[in-house]
Amino acid sequence: MWVGLEYGFPVALQELTSREAVLAAVTAYRELGRKAFLKKYGFGPAHSYFLKYEDALYDSKAIVGVAMGFQHPDRGPLTSADFRGGDAAVKAKLEELGFTVEVHKGQADAQTSSELPRLDEGRVYSWGELGELFHCAPEYFSSVGGMASRPEMEALLLITHIGGAKSFDYEDYWDGDELIYTGRGQLGDQRMNGQNNLLASNRYTNFVFEGAATRHLRFLGIARSTQHWWSTGPDGNGAERRIIRFRLSFSDGVAAKGAAPGPAVLKQPRQPAHLTPRPFDETRVPAPFVKGEARLSPEEILVRQEKAAHDHHFLIAALKRALLAAGWQGIEEVPTSVDLWARRPGDGARVIFEAKTLGADNEVPQTRYALSQLLEYRHFRGAAEDSLCLVTNAPVSDARERFLRSQGVAVLTYDGITFQAAGPLAMEMLGTLFQK
Repeated sequence: MWVGLEYGFPVALQELTSREAVLAAVTAYRELGRKAFLKKYGFGPAHSYFLKYEDALYDSKAIVGVAMGFQHPDRGPLTSADFRGGDAAVKAKLEELGFTVEVHKGQADAQTSSELPRLDEGRVYSWGELGELFHCAPEYFSSVGGMASRPEMEALLLITHIGGAKSFDYEDYWDGDELIYTGRGQLGDQRMNGQNNLLASNRYTNFVFEGAATRHLRFLGIARSTQHWWSTGPDGNGAERRIIRFRLSFSDGVAAKGAAPGPAVLKQPRQPAHLTPRPFDETRVPAPFVKGEARLSPEEILVRQEKAAHDHHFLIAALKRALLAAGWQGIEEVPTSVDLWARRPGDGARVIFEAKTLGADNEVPQTRYALSQLLEYRHFRGAAEDSLCLVTNAPVSDARERFLRSQGVAVLTYDGITFQAAGPLAMEMLGTLFQK
């Protein structure tokens, strides 16, 4: 319990020293929405003092009270009953931690309004127009990347640039009428928090835009995330990292894009410089071949082979247990060829599984080998209607998953605890593995 008062405020307010705790409270505010946040933590709407962060306004007293709970979880957050006025003290505390607090008389009524703007699908809006509609400065759209949350309106603004933006290419693409959209975060692994979590749970209303011109966005429509999955792709520095892919379905079934929707558009990945096409010149001297690593001793080769065989068997055994738990039938192997095949519960359709253990540098040869094996197994051992699935112990790249998907091969990844679908084909083919 927080006790003691000084200038009408708990003395404990002096114990709020963590900027990270305040940011955690802001994140909770964003994820819950203003109404739910204030109700959950026992606060009324602010009337004058608002924390301004990333061009959004937050009830300052409620943020401070909840932040105290994040910094001191043993005592929990302060509630409105713990405060007796003292907005100026809250302002001073937040400014001490490096935040900006603004006075907005009458802002409580504006903040409380949950009415969402009505936008015309297909229309191009300027940043200024959108700023007025969503109560933010026009420059807000230059700083938020592809996702902008408006907690006070419970709205999430999603911005896509098919073909890549000037600063960064998230490699979004159309799959028929649906948009495959990449999560927030340009550097390092993306995380399922903040705006990514809001989109995955459809907590807010999702307004989807695409870049149209300088400081202008075209409104595509309101969408829901119907699927999401983990994949890999390059970050802003070109390093491979984990990303989140979302499948966005629009409320009227078709997005208001310029061209008529067509078949799945699988964008070709960007090629590294050394793979850029050039005219053939027979007088050019080929570069010398450089081996990737020193030759291994016979003992080292044996250890590596034994480890690979053990990991392979472990992966197949885990897959069998998961299939049994999900009610699949006819789980069998074909010695020296098919790792496993099994029949789905319900429709009895058979899926052929090929397991591959991936290391740091063998994704391409392993997935190529798996593709050829699966096609051969279906032709020589199975039936034309059998579905195909690659099972790995590590995520494959987004480009590789999309290539395999285009060949009818789903990708399933085992993280040592659970199996995860890598892409929409795996979700469709193996949905019984992911039902709760």
